[in-house]
Amino acid sequence: MRTFIITILVLSVVGASVSALLLYQHYVPQTEFGMLACGGDLINPCRILARSGFDTIFGFPIAGLGVLVYLFMIIAIAVTMISGENRYPLCFAVLLPVGVLSVIADIILGSVLIYLGLACRLCIVTYTVNIMICISLFFWYLALEEEHKDLGALYRDLSAYLGGRDNRPLVMSFSFIMLFMFLFILFFTAYMDIRSEKDDAAKSRIRQFTEYFYTREQETLALPESIMTIGAPNAEIRIVVFTDFLCSACHRLYEVEKSVLSRFWKHVRIDYYCFPLDNVCNMHVPGTTYPNSCTAAQAFITSAHKGFFPKLLEYHYEHYQDNMTGFNRGDALASVRKYFTTVLPGGYDRFVQEALTERIKLMLYEDVERGAGLNVKAVPTLFINGRRLEGVPDASLLEAVLSEELETGHR
Repeated sequence: MRTFIITILVLSVVGASVSALLLYQHYVPQTEFGMLACGGDLINPCRILARSGFDTIFGFPIAGLGVLVYLFMIIAIAVTMISGENRYPLCFAVLLPVGVLSVIADIILGSVLIYLGLACRLCIVTYTVNIMICISLFFWYLALEEEHKDLGALYRDLSAYLGGRDNRPLVMSFSFIMLFMFLFILFFTAYMDIRSEKDDAAKSRIRQFTEYFYTREQETLALPESIMTIGAPNAEIRIVVFTDFLCSACHRLYEVEKSVLSRFWKHVRIDYYCFPLDNVCNMHVPGTTYPNSCTAAQAFITSAHKGFFPKLLEYHYEHYQDNMTGFNRGDALASVRKYFTTVLPGGYDRFVQEALTERIKLMLYEDVERGAGLNVKAVPTLFINGRRLEGVPDASLLEAVLSEELETGHR
């Protein structure tokens, strides 16, 4: 009996820890947790799920309910172990319905993930934990059957125990602890909801930005489809970005893009075109701001030809600060070199040779000339369904514009 109860205790601690991470990511969806995270890509399942509306029940985060369920199991087991081994069968009677209901809930939530087309690793960990708890409960039940203890008798004993006068202090203490835990999580979620609400000033700023956006002329972009693209191929909204991959402002735009794609991942496509602020390949800028950014641009064009542009883009910007020293010393391929070392071993020299070919240089030249033809002066310059924005808008501002595009059909 002790083996089963210790196993379920350990699994419950793991489940509570993972559910706590999921609860935190519900409110801070840009947070990553290394190997445990849903994913580090621009289109991250954690961010999408946190903004899908499917991760709450009556406004209460499902992850918060998960924390409560696991804490219930942990506390029930702790109380049982203090009471003595003769109470272990009663603990089984308490845990059985909780474990079964958890698996049923997981089946429903798993169906939601399948519907959304997501694969959240943290969620899968909790599903695995719940299945293992149920398996432990099953074998525990077989052991109880060998001792001639059926479910009916167990629940009659549990009912008698809970109603016993001598056991009231323990039952009341357990109830108060669970009530405290519930109220704590309730107040925590309410506090985080208040923090995440937009105040009147923010709403006014969003309204002003949206009005400004629609005063911009809708330009006709005679641009061929870029091979450097992320998002939904047949999206309603096309965002064209003229960028310099070594530019610090373009790095900030990447963070905004992560938020945008988590909310509009089925409705937005982002096409990148190179406009390096480097006179080596771009004579349309007054001077070189980021030396060797032409070489970096050629590397990203090559990665698109090789089929791993989104992965290299994500790796480059996630490690941008670490590579700044290399960039500042003129090592435009710092991210590429590390990517081939850590993610895609082998082939670096061959990749660089291709990136420096005349074919890739011609493609870069064509991008630069397209930018010059559209009178691009700075990066990043965005065109959202033809309307121009220069610089990096806040994620809330850009999302407001995209929502308006989808709702009103501005194209």
